[in-house]
Amino acid sequence: MSISAFVPDPVNGFERQFHIPVAAEAFFAEYWEPAAEQLGLQWVPLFSTGIDITKEDLPAVLDELARLKEWALNQPGGERIAKLASRIELLQAELPKALERDGAVVYIG
Repeated sequence: MSISAFVPDPVNGFERQFHIPVAAEAFFAEYWEPAAEQLGLQWVPLFSTGIDITKEDLPAVLDELARLKEWALNQPGGERIAKLASRIELLQAELPKALERDGAVVYIG
């Protein structure tokens, strides 16, 4: 299984095509969750069980993603940590686009 971000009730072509792979569950448990716990994050750990993100939630989610990315960039780990950072960057770039429409929801899980 894997964790991804998508719009559950798309209303246009962009939302229908919106799909961001976040991490395989094992990778999420091995890297994302321990880092989130260490950093005291609240939103990121919920990605493993699934959560709806709205425009109102976006600033808090983006803040946590920025903190997680900063943590990742300061870790040894080569390719695996680079993959984590690249997925965070993708979420940072694409989540705001998917939540531009009033009432839009992105499910991450």
